[in-house]
Amino acid sequence: MTARILVADGVATSRIMLKVRLTSACYEVEAVSSCTQLVASVESNRPDLILLGSGLDDRDLVTLCRAIAQEWPQMTVLALADGETRIQALQAGATATLPPSVDEPMLLARIRCLLRDAETGQATGLAMAEMAAPFDNAPGGEVTLVADSPARAMRWRHLLQGRLGCSFAIRNPEEALSAAASGLPSDLYVIAADIGGRGDGLRLLSELRSRSGSRDAAFVVATEPHRDEMAAIALDLGAGEVLPIDLSELGNVEMAALTLRNQLARKRRSDHRRAEAQRTLIWAMTDPLTGLFNRRYALPRIAEIAAEAMRQDHLFAVLALDLDHFKAVNDRHGHAAGDAVLCDIARRLETVVADRGLTARLGGEEFLVILPRTGEHEAYRMAEEIRRAVEMRSTLLPRLSGGGMVSVTLSVGLAVSDPGLHVGSPESLADISLERADRALIAAKTRGRNRVMLAAFQATH
Repeated sequence: MTARILVADGVATSRIMLKVRLTSACYEVEAVSSCTQLVASVESNRPDLILLGSGLDDRDLVTLCRAIAQEWPQMTVLALADGETRIQALQAGATATLPPSVDEPMLLARIRCLLRDAETGQATGLAMAEMAAPFDNAPGGEVTLVADSPARAMRWRHLLQGRLGCSFAIRNPEEALSAAASGLPSDLYVIAADIGGRGDGLRLLSELRSRSGSRDAAFVVATEPHRDEMAAIALDLGAGEVLPIDLSELGNVEMAALTLRNQLARKRRSDHRRAEAQRTLIWAMTDPLTGLFNRRYALPRIAEIAAEAMRQDHLFAVLALDLDHFKAVNDRHGHAAGDAVLCDIARRLETVVADRGLTARLGGEEFLVILPRTGEHEAYRMAEEIRRAVEMRSTLLPRLSGGGMVSVTLSVGLAVSDPGLHVGSPESLADISLERADRALIAAKTRGRNRVMLAAFQATH
């Protein structure tokens, strides 16, 4: 889908030129010349990025950045400004800045970078966006400096460490890669574009971005002035920002400190979104009481295991398990006692099955075990081991339900499936396997409970 960009500029020639440049790059562009038009466009169209070329009406660019950040805190804003105004725009909430004289390749590379970062945040956020951290709240973290000389790296550290609540490590490319491979990546890497040779800093950036240990770090590339082509490549390779390599020049160190603080805060928010997404994924496939996989996750897994068995021509087993007379536990001791029993049995199932298969709670007192690459003898032995693990030890009840101990037993229906006897899809094989296990479970219940019943092999169509 084409990204939507809103160009806001009070100067007609600048506004038209920016619209033409972006439209030629196949973006969907709208241009506005007043604050009223800006508000209406954002409310109705929700652009992916706002490009501020200059002030609107009686508001200057910095005031506009502040107003947008307050009204739409998650909006990506690229401000075109020079000198001190660039720093003020960042402090006011702009996502990034560029000089108004920026050439087209650099402008487009910066926009691609910002849109990529915004899309990543939306993809991992699962609609749980949080407010952007203010600039005066330094997020901390570890920053690795990879410069073109140790003296340059030490000068960077001297200029920055008093402005950021971070720890700084000076490393060469080999040391940076080794630390990341050893599980000790930094939160942010500041890399000179040219370290030993032309462009080798960009190769280091690509290497770090491709490694699992460091791919989620933030990256800033430092280049010599008038190296816009190098800066554009760095942004396309995954750098979040580009800085001048000489931070001692007037204004550069303040800009660098703001940039690094912004990148660290953005990384912290990204880490938080990934953690939230991971928790949401776990909740979606986990039974909240026992911590086992739930029905929503387990049943499709049978089809996946059946598909693998058909490809590799090996057996697999499905165990349908049900606690005997479990209703009596709830009736006699209360639901708190029943929950305690279910949790205790779930832990015993996990202990027996371990990494040899998948254990799930289907609901109530029903459980399911799936054993890939497992034949009849091994599956029956495990089913008996599970049954004995439940039978041999009582469950301690919570004091809320009166305390004491309660003993339960388990019935198991076991179906071992041979893909060689099946003509049909993996989904049909999975359904038939589960149905056979359920029928064997019913037979176990009918014949007195607390036993394992094995379903007979059969050709299926």
